[in-house]
Amino acid sequence: MNKFWIIVGQVYKKNVKSVGFITMMLSPIIMIGIIAAIIYFIGNSFDSVPTIAVISDSQEIQQLFQAEEEQFVVDESLSTLEDARTAVESEIIDAYLSVNTDNNHITADFVEVSGLDSVDLNYITSLLAAVQLDLQSQALGLSSDDMMALNTPPTIHSSTVAVDDGNIIENDNIDEAIKTGAAYFICIAIFMFIMTYSSIIAEEIASEKGTRIMEIVLSSVSSTTHFFGKLTAIFLICLTQIAFYGLIFAVALQFDFVQNLIPSDLDIVNLLSGMVGVALFYFVAGIVLFAVIAAFLGSMVTKIEDVSKAVTPIIFIALAGFYGGMFAFASTTNPIIKIGSHIPFFSPFIMPFRIAAETVSNVEVGISMLVMVAFTVLVTFISLLLYRSNVLIYSESNMFKIIKTSIRNVKNDRKKTQQVES
Repeated sequence: MNKFWIIVGQVYKKNVKSVGFITMMLSPIIMIGIIAAIIYFIGNSFDSVPTIAVISDSQEIQQLFQAEEEQFVVDESLSTLEDARTAVESEIIDAYLSVNTDNNHITADFVEVSGLDSVDLNYITSLLAAVQLDLQSQALGLSSDDMMALNTPPTIHSSTVAVDDGNIIENDNIDEAIKTGAAYFICIAIFMFIMTYSSIIAEEIASEKGTRIMEIVLSSVSSTTHFFGKLTAIFLICLTQIAFYGLIFAVALQFDFVQNLIPSDLDIVNLLSGMVGVALFYFVAGIVLFAVIAAFLGSMVTKIEDVSKAVTPIIFIALAGFYGGMFAFASTTNPIIKIGSHIPFFSPFIMPFRIAAETVSNVEVGISMLVMVAFTVLVTFISLLLYRSNVLIYSESNMFKIIKTSIRNVKNDRKKTQQVES
């Protein structure tokens, strides 16, 4: 057991302290920080309230516009058209509005400076329309109740529904968007982590084998201990990266501008509670499955520069699963997607989308998880057997010949064991 933890500690420390790992951890944070800063400054530029001048003989119009504070601010010191034009020419204000009333009909001239803060003309039009409606109602002798009846808008209820087995199911657009977004994030995260850590574990084993260090290591420790020690270390490195991102996220939540991005009336924790556990399972199971295969593939090469070729099957399988997830994003009820969500190589990518769309039952999810566990155990057992036999084979042959040789060695080892026992 001590030898096992020595291997884990050495592999963990070597990778965590490397410049490549630190860069890999920080680069997404830096990128997100830059994007967030850009969005923040752009948002602030749009949040600035423009200043306008309102020129009108009507006291009612003046008071109406001066009471407004969210859409614009009225400069009350400008009371003549000449003063307003001078202020616009000097870019002291962003725009001016000249309003005339003739026979209960309002006409207005609106002038704004291009390049400065934009004024919502539709909002100004709605304010003037309300004043004109009030003037005309007074001229027609309409009461306040009549005006309320005329201004009552129609009531429209809008909803989006989903159809499941011929039954209409009510859907909440915001809830659906958040769940789908979470599934999308999980799919991308699984793909990125699989690509990253499959290469790391393969390079870790290939580098020792290529420099003949493997012979020295395996003279003092069993290949089984070496195999699981490497995998455990890589898994701990992965957890370190996840914990780092979790810490950064927790710190970011302390800032007001981050909290403002989340609607106060939206309970995201409760909304995603049904997905988190399952998503975490598929995330871990997917990384373990692909890392085990990567360790086996890495043990077949004798040169570290051949690692990229060795892990090519993993890349293609992960790409197929990733694009399967993207297809599931658009069509979660497709028969191919339903079948693919139960194939262990593709389940981590596809199943989160089916769960988000609520097109899969708990029984199906449970079956998929059991299949995933059983398949991962089986692949681990087979990979370990082949790893034992080929980890010290130095051959320039192609992968299929090496696998064939490994299988032959496994059979020979079993025969020798049976002969010894008999």
